Amino acid sequence: MVSSILSLVLLATAVSAHPKRHHHWHGHGTGTGGVAAPTGGTYSMNGTSQTNGTDFGGSAVESPTTAVKTVTAAAIPSSSSTTSAESSGLEDLSGSSTSISLVSGTATAAAFYGRPSNGGGYSFSDSGASSSAAGVSSILSVIPTTFATISGSASASSAASATMASSSSTASSSPSTGGSISGKKGLSYNTASLTNAFAGKGISWAYNWGNAPDGSIVDGAEYVAMLWGLDAVDEWSSAASSAISSGTKHLLSFNEPDLSTQSNIDPQTAATNHIKYMNPFAGQAEIGSPAITNGAGTSPLMGIDWLNEFFSACGGNCKVDFVAFHWYSDASQIDYFKQHVQDVINAAAQNGVNKVWLTEFGASGSDDDVASFLSEATSFLDSTSAVEGYAYFMCSDGILVNGNSISSPIGTAYA
Repeated sequence: MVSSILSLVLLATAVSAHPKRHHHWHGHGTGTGGVAAPTGGTYSMNGTSQTNGTDFGGSAVESPTTAVKTVTAAAIPSSSSTTSAESSGLEDLSGSSTSISLVSGTATAAAFYGRPSNGGGYSFSDSGASSSAAGVSSILSVIPTTFATISGSASASSAASATMASSSSTASSSPSTGGSISGKKGLSYNTASLTNAFAGKGISWAYNWGNAPDGSIVDGAEYVAMLWGLDAVDEWSSAASSAISSGTKHLLSFNEPDLSTQSNIDPQTAATNHIKYMNPFAGQAEIGSPAITNGAGTSPLMGIDWLNEFFSACGGNCKVDFVAFHWYSDASQIDYFKQHVQDVINAAAQNGVNKVWLTEFGASGSDDDVASFLSEATSFLDSTSAVEGYAYFMCSDGILVNGNSISSPIGTAYA
């Protein structure tokens, strides 16, 4: 019991050691076979009997219409920490027990990959993965994911009231002008200097979920600014103009509006604000859609379902040159990964958009498993013409880099 409590306290401390400019956690290969740990809420499992060694390779939120099994993740409040983002790394918590309490059912890889809810649980279902059964890992690694350079919490908006309309081949977006990037591979980062480890590795773009680079990024890479959420709109126009003046040719819209712990914006509100804040830059830069999760479902709207509703709300007035999306699951799910990429490509085409950017993706599992996944995934992305850009999560110490060098084998597989 003492060791269990100690592990939980260490876990909570590791979480609090990172700046909370962006409030969720993803599962990913870390060097320990671990994944990000949930800090609260009830997570729903789908019916695919999917499990894996780390048990948190899942996807985004869905409220299923069929009976599901659940696991409940218990959290321990943590004290504040003064550790800076510059020194953030992975905290490995090994032991005979985990912070995950399996209240009922069987844990599966369809479980959420570790993002905490902001007060209250929600249900989850993976949209398409399956694998063989395995036990819950006792090794948990904690690191926050996408940081946005905004203050305050993400602006909540009302839930979408409209039922998702069926997709059609009619274009519901209007492309702006601009050229494609010279290469596909990008970097997501919180500390700009870490991107320099990839010098000479063909990195064509980089972003930090904010509207300014916050330092010098790797030579030859285009900095891509993002309008993370509604709390960032006041400074967006001047920041985006400055980024374009400095060479930015692409702009990213809202980050995971289909997730309550992220920008949390319903499709109608997102469409209205995309038109207001993103459209003015059409012709100056290529514009991305809001970046959706790989969740599925209409209650709440998630993933491609949210995307279709967004385009419907746009009424053909949103300037969108490429669809941005995210994917997280277990490293064994390469077939699911490929299928989801194709599903997004199809959804984009049905809405009049012929390019997609995978701005976040990550896999849980051992280093070797993740490296193998990355090798096949990047080869697939490079050979898929509709994919214009991608960035693995993330260029952070302990994932793609170790100190100032590319990590092995994960970073090496990505380089």
